[in-house]
Amino acid sequence: MELNTPLQISFENLSYAVKVRAKTDQAPTAGNRLKAVLSKAQYEDKVILNGLSGAFRPGRVTVILGPSGSGKTTLLNLLAGHESSGTVSGNIWVNGRQASGASIRQLAGYVHQDDVILPTQTVREAITMSIILRPPPLSLVPPKSPETVVGSIHELREPEFNPHEEKDVLPLPATTKDQARHNGVQPKHSDKDAAQARSSHAIQPKHSDKDAAQARSSHAIQLFGLEKCQDTSIGDSSAKGVSGGERKRTAIAMENVTQAPILFLDEPTSGLDAHSALMVMHQLKAVANEGRTVVAVLHQPSSEMFEMIDDLLVLFEGRTVYLGERAEFVDYLARLGHPCGMYSNPADHVFNSVLYEHLQGSKRMGTQTIAVERAEQLLTQWQQSPGAHKLQQLVDAPTLAPITASQFRRTSPPLVQVKYLTKRAALNAMRNKLIINIRLAQAVFFGLLIGFVFLNTQDRPIPVQRQNFSGALFFTAVTQFLLSILSVVNVFTQERLVFLREWQGGYYGLPAYFASKNMIELPIQMLVPIIYASISYWLLGLRSDGVKFVIYTAVCICLNLCGFSFGLLLGSVFNNMSTILAALPGMFLPFLLFGGLLVNTGNSTVWLRWVQWISPIKYGYTAMMKNQFTGYVVDGQPIGDAYLEQVDLGSFSIGVNIVFVLLLAFLAWIFAYMALLYLTNKGRGDPVKNNPKRLQQELLGAPDERFVQSMS
Repeated sequence: MELNTPLQISFENLSYAVKVRAKTDQAPTAGNRLKAVLSKAQYEDKVILNGLSGAFRPGRVTVILGPSGSGKTTLLNLLAGHESSGTVSGNIWVNGRQASGASIRQLAGYVHQDDVILPTQTVREAITMSIILRPPPLSLVPPKSPETVVGSIHELREPEFNPHEEKDVLPLPATTKDQARHNGVQPKHSDKDAAQARSSHAIQPKHSDKDAAQARSSHAIQLFGLEKCQDTSIGDSSAKGVSGGERKRTAIAMENVTQAPILFLDEPTSGLDAHSALMVMHQLKAVANEGRTVVAVLHQPSSEMFEMIDDLLVLFEGRTVYLGERAEFVDYLARLGHPCGMYSNPADHVFNSVLYEHLQGSKRMGTQTIAVERAEQLLTQWQQSPGAHKLQQLVDAPTLAPITASQFRRTSPPLVQVKYLTKRAALNAMRNKLIINIRLAQAVFFGLLIGFVFLNTQDRPIPVQRQNFSGALFFTAVTQFLLSILSVVNVFTQERLVFLREWQGGYYGLPAYFASKNMIELPIQMLVPIIYASISYWLLGLRSDGVKFVIYTAVCICLNLCGFSFGLLLGSVFNNMSTILAALPGMFLPFLLFGGLLVNTGNSTVWLRWVQWISPIKYGYTAMMKNQFTGYVVDGQPIGDAYLEQVDLGSFSIGVNIVFVLLLAFLAWIFAYMALLYLTNKGRGDPVKNNPKRLQQELLGAPDERFVQSMS
């Protein structure tokens, strides 16, 4: 079975800058601020990363340290393909192949600082989801039993590396064939070897994908010490779930099970207690011992954690202070005249006595100009050190082992995505019992409310019937449309961040998510109006006709579906509930005003009359009014047709009005999809240049001519 090639990330003169508003010498008065807003803005480049060069090696844990604003997370995001709004210059290579953040994204997993996981999922479900939707490379052998995994957290000690021990993935080239691969030469396999490989695949016992996913999930749960909480919901601020450390280990496990050869982590220990942080570090060591490239940003690691680091990159004001082996870091500082005390934490020492050594007391953080001067001084000292020359040799002569197609991250087929996401959405809806119960209670409450307010209207005088039926039907149209909007945006705004994070992580595509979301929501959107209609219709005393009741119910369903689509649109365009509530009146009140009751739309202001044609309330109200009053007779008097002519709701039939409600629902649904599509593609750069297949072909190609010539 083919073994994955260790991957080395190299970069040279890597810089990153963003556009910011240029500073002025004017006093910050209200008039000057207004003038700046109204005038043409002047922008200048703000350099975040300045000429970084280095390499991140496989089989090692590389940690990036530095004060806030030094560019740690920016560098991580740039290499992982999560930063594309600024200007990038310099070179990036993976095993000597020219690369970019977008191409490295095809090979890397990324653990964010904030863990965004669906709150109702259990730990096991979250890890299993990652396995099913992002299956590991086909070339990987099945995982060992958890008891034999190197670096299990139950031991809580640094794993010892035995070069004679068999591994699932070789950490570094060792054998003759691997050495040939290391030098960029594909090892030759005989026909006999190929036949044996095919035979070994053929005779392996077949297990269902579900069983395989559960086996890998159990392996990850034991590796990351999540046995006690495996069936506990992740939870959120409103519903208690797993602890912060367990949530973080779950997020790392979700990326680890994909077996991506590169793993980036943004402050994976922030917010954790010392023991939990140490557990996370042990697990990262276990991942690196599989031959994978692990790069993490850490914030103030403890002494125990610092000793577990293999390579260390220290940044200050976007410049390199040190990049090399952790074991040589203290000696390097001593040579600069900053010896670290025997019982001092080197991570604290570099902040307190090196980076800000020139500042004292209340001026500890200093000015930007002084900080930049200090960073340039430290950069110069680093560039003149033997470690920098050694590092440059590593950049100039990287490993040229070919990248295999099996190392690229995989995504399950669209049908698998839809099936799994639909099941997950159904479980999420059932576990949010309070939300469903509230929606059902609302249908019952408003059905009873309007029914009892206008109880037995058919037995009242003709003028009262006209007024009550009109008011009740208008109230019905408004509530069915508005309550559906509010119910959707309340839930979707919470799921929106989860969707974006999972989409960025390559779990699924937008079509699969959108389809599953609609398949689960549509039955609920149909059940609620049926309950409402079944209660309100007969209490109101509307016409005792089965066909009329069916039409009334159908209009309620269509208005709910239309509200659902408009809710999706609002949730897709705006990113939080407060913004939606601020924007909702601007959309809803014109629909309400031109809904057919408050204003006689046939005689309203001409240049505003067009609003009625985009109001779902108007179409729904018109359909229900015509359903009730067409041919309506009271005590032998045909009052219905005359009343419809008086209120002037238009000439469209009931069916046409229902079609227009559905048409508006469909248009809002399409616009919601387009808004999500724009959101997912925002900041992704050129879609042609960053096409995954194109990026993969570049990485599978020959090494950069620069390195090939140097090897010859």
